[in-house]
Amino acid sequence: MPDAKALAGATRLKQTIRALRDQWLSTEATWSDAVRQRFEERHFAPLEPAVDSAINGLQAMAEILDRVRRDCSDRSELL
Repeated sequence: MPDAKALAGATRLKQTIRALRDQWLSTEATWSDAVRQRFEERHFAPLEPAVDSAINGLQAMAEILDRVRRDCSDRSELL
């Protein structure tokens, strides 16, 4: 089973970016000028792909940590 703490971090990151996206979309009704558009293009839009990459990295790390933990426990049983 992949490392629970790393997976919990990935899940929390997913939830946080969803909440941020929801909050960002709610600003559109009251803030729809060029400054908002520029902010979205420069700062908000790059966040989601970066967060997706981070989540993929956390999931891969969780699997590696699990494999290391299994390998180390298997070796200690041989001693």
